[in-house]
Amino acid sequence: MADARQLHQYLAAALSHRGIGALPYAEDDRWLIHHHMVSLVEAFPSLRPSVAAFTYNDGRNATLLRSEGTIPTSGGHLPASIWLLEPYPHVPPAVFLSPVGGTLIKPGHVHVDPSGAVDAAYLRSWCFAASNLADLVHSLSLLFSLDPPLCTNPKPKNEPVEVKWILEKVQRDLAGREAEVEGFLGVQAELKRRKQAIARGTRKLEELRGDLEQELQVIRMNTDVMESWVRETMGKIRRWKGREVSVDDVFEPSDVNSRQMMECTAMDLALEDTVYALDRAATEGCVPCPVYLKHVRALSREQFFHRRMGFEVRSMAARASHHAS
Repeated sequence: MADARQLHQYLAAALSHRGIGALPYAEDDRWLIHHHMVSLVEAFPSLRPSVAAFTYNDGRNATLLRSEGTIPTSGGHLPASIWLLEPYPHVPPAVFLSPVGGTLIKPGHVHVDPSGAVDAAYLRSWCFAASNLADLVHSLSLLFSLDPPLCTNPKPKNEPVEVKWILEKVQRDLAGREAEVEGFLGVQAELKRRKQAIARGTRKLEELRGDLEQELQVIRMNTDVMESWVRETMGKIRRWKGREVSVDDVFEPSDVNSRQMMECTAMDLALEDTVYALDRAATEGCVPCPVYLKHVRALSREQFFHRRMGFEVRSMAARASHHAS
């Protein structure tokens, strides 16, 4: 395994194997797993890859890739095995220490439980795809150099004050890094949520755009039909009793009173529209207030005149109708 070519061949064969005993890793992650294992062996030649059966806490067995060997520390080499679980590299590996030669896991150790399972800050803050096996072992080497997890005497030894101070400082720094990573993960999750919301909004806008384009096609078709009808209608000269008839001459009053009533009503409505238009212009600041008041007074007087005249014409028509009956 020490030879680089043999290492690549072994990992390629193990990760490409199919059938019984095939490794359960996702196809898209196998290249990255290969790269992580090669980088680990290059940095720590004592940790060699192999394929073995792993038993989960619930009793389930799985064939997994592992690196087994020793982790160098200032106090010696710690026998360890690093198991790449099925969702790796999206989840951290499982790391176990294997005491040998009469050594024991130090009772009450912060990062290693009595079974040998390692729980370190790097594992808790594992982040795909920034985290990797080589950096993990580097951090464990530093951590276990400051706080060795193995001992020959079950009684805890008194540590120098300097070592305790350094250990506490490192733990505080690791806790700060862990909080920082958790903050980054929170930001990443929020960005992912916003990306999904933008994608949903984009899809809805595309659907709305399609609906509007369909409505626009219908409007254009109706407009073409209407324009064709107008051209045909305007091309025909309407005649009545041998003479051209304009739109204003389509309806003719039956007598003088009716004509006066129609003209008064038309003038009244026209003046009403003019006053409304002046109101809009004054509200929007297009007409100065003195000019607005001057024209409104003039139009109101004229409108009153036409309304009064219409009232008198209606009264005369009513009296004429009464006498005729």
